[in-house]
Amino acid sequence: MKSIIITVLILQLIILGYMYGTNFQLFWEFNIYEIVSCSLILVAYAIMFIFKNFESEHKYFNFSIGLILYLMCSISIFTSGNLEMVLLDKPYIDIWIFNSIFYIIFQYMVFREYKFFKGLKTITKK
Repeated sequence: MKSIIITVLILQLIILGYMYGTNFQLFWEFNIYEIVSCSLILVAYAIMFIFKNFESEHKYFNFSIGLILYLMCSISIFTSGNLEMVLLDKPYIDIWIFNSIFYIIFQYMVFREYKFFKGLKTITKK
């Protein structure tokens, strides 16, 4: 697992380094490859973590599940980011509202994970 992560990291750094090294304008432009590739790598790692630890008993996978939900929503929004997708005109609501909603859900999942681990620490101290 660690060798896969290191290999993907090195590959991604080489690809992004080449892209930004040959085209400095990408620093100031919307780079869809960077957003999608980095997010998909994190989603793949989170799914691999869940499947690897699926056999052992875990009460909470909140962080991993929240990360998967948020990043998949972000990927779909960023890939359609150049399109004008307005859901309502008055009040003005566009597709980016879903990114905010899923970010709040992700933060809630992180908070639940934090509460779970904080509860474990107080139990083990007694």
